[in-house]
Amino acid sequence: MKLPNGFGSIACYSGNRRRPYIVRKYIDGRQKIIGQYATYEDALAFLVDYNKNPSLFAPATITFAEVYRLMAAERYPKIAKSTANNYKAAFKHCHELYGRQFATLDIADLQGVIRGMSRRNIGYASQKKCRQLMHLMYEYAVKYKIIPATADITCYIDIDKKVVRYPKKPFITRQLNRVKKLANSDDTLARWAMCVVMMCYSGVRPGEFLAIQKNDVKLKQRYFIVRDSKTVAGRNRAVPISRKALPYFKLWMQQDGRTLIADDKAGQLSYHTYRRLFDKVMDATNCHHTPHECRHTCATMLDNAGANETAVKRILGHASQGVTKGVYTHKSLHELKKAIDMI
Repeated sequence: MKLPNGFGSIACYSGNRRRPYIVRKYIDGRQKIIGQYATYEDALAFLVDYNKNPSLFAPATITFAEVYRLMAAERYPKIAKSTANNYKAAFKHCHELYGRQFATLDIADLQGVIRGMSRRNIGYASQKKCRQLMHLMYEYAVKYKIIPATADITCYIDIDKKVVRYPKKPFITRQLNRVKKLANSDDTLARWAMCVVMMCYSGVRPGEFLAIQKNDVKLKQRYFIVRDSKTVAGRNRAVPISRKALPYFKLWMQQDGRTLIADDKAGQLSYHTYRRLFDKVMDATNCHHTPHECRHTCATMLDNAGANETAVKRILGHASQGVTKGVYTHKSLHELKKAIDMI
């Protein structure tokens, strides 16, 4: 990406380095290194902040890819890594627009990207994320006067209708009992069956579950902290540990590794690996569920038990609607544990 004259430059060192991207700027007639960063986006964010004026890019010539880079540099440090990765994947679908002048794009160009995704059988969720990415880019372009506010055409982008191919279903009592039986056995899948039970009794998302750090698990107080989440309401939230799942948390805390759930080499487990092990547990217990359906199971059990609505939202990491519930109602950890112990 070519930066404007006087803006500075970004270069990448070769080899395996923690911070390979360097930021350079002409100061007093000499080019000096003013920062080193792990990613291009971080380096560009620093350079943009250093110059304090992203509109130095000529509005008449700035390309679609350049607007994306600037938007990403400003936004990605503020959002969850998983969300940023989804936007990066969505950007790849826009490859035909990379070199086009941003100000000259019309609705047919944007709709063409979505139409191409539809032809390739890329579904509703990915199309929605791509449309959302475009909206963020146009929002950024308006903010820095690259285009006028009236030129934001993203509200006119149409995507395919949502088709639910695999509706989410919670575990029923008999199925969950079979998983518990496997978890309490001497089978090699026992500890992975424990993970299924732990997720069903905590309601965390699969990504949140695999990222739990051991130093964020407080066994004595019966809670753990979710640091990274796809939503603002879900980040840095305390999740109570059910008495029924507590023995499994204790067992995993005794294993090697920084994360609560670790692989055989004490490293953090990837979702791909965990999904493979999860499916083996499902086959062994004659169940047909996905990891995310553990979250639906927890929500369903809490609802059936008559748990407080605000407490349920705090546990699941959902935003509370309305001023009263969102601002003035604060559920203590004691009340959250009381709610989770109802199931």
